[in-house]
Amino acid sequence: MKTKTMLQFENVTFRYDTTILQQFCCCFDKQGIYCILGKSGCGKTTFFKLISGLLLPQKGFIYHNASKISFLFQENRLLPWFTILDNMTIVNTDKKYCISILEQLDLFGIENKLPSELSGGMLRRVALAKAIVYDGDIFLLDEPFTGIDLERKQQIIPFLQQKMQNKICLIITHNIEEATALSPHLFILQKHTLKAVTSNNFVEFIH
Repeated sequence: MKTKTMLQFENVTFRYDTTILQQFCCCFDKQGIYCILGKSGCGKTTFFKLISGLLLPQKGFIYHNASKISFLFQENRLLPWFTILDNMTIVNTDKKYCISILEQLDLFGIENKLPSELSGGMLRRVALAKAIVYDGDIFLLDEPFTGIDLERKQQIIPFLQQKMQNKICLIITHNIEEATALSPHLFILQKHTLKAVTSNNFVEFIH
């Protein structure tokens, strides 16, 4: 039986010129989607980089038992000289599966195109597809719907919810409607702490 994935911060401090996290504690031990909201510059992306190991805390520790982490950055990070399918098979060699995920994100017939041939919204969906086929135990999705129109976003959300049922998935967003559509688990990163909120008291915490 597979060990249950968990993620824990224990008294983590991290600073650049100013303190981002101070004796920060949190624990995610249930599978599903968690939405992380907060003002620009509050440390949301830094939070993700600490989880992934791209940054190390100055104090405290971060524990997770994931064998792989799927990280969708704010930038799409696709190799411009590779086709879309080649960009996908870098992380998963199953070409049929990669194409099926592209199609489920309404990206039919683009696998042999170069990134320069696609619109910004299409590239964002390709980047999301690449994160999905990497199939980490933990998913870190930083503004996954940037540039994606409302109709397609409404199609992608249930697909993403189904895919993340057996994962720990943290999603950074600035859009409260997007967050409440994705998950009942909403958190505000503010003043070095992560506070659980509801859509009703979101405004109280963000201002």
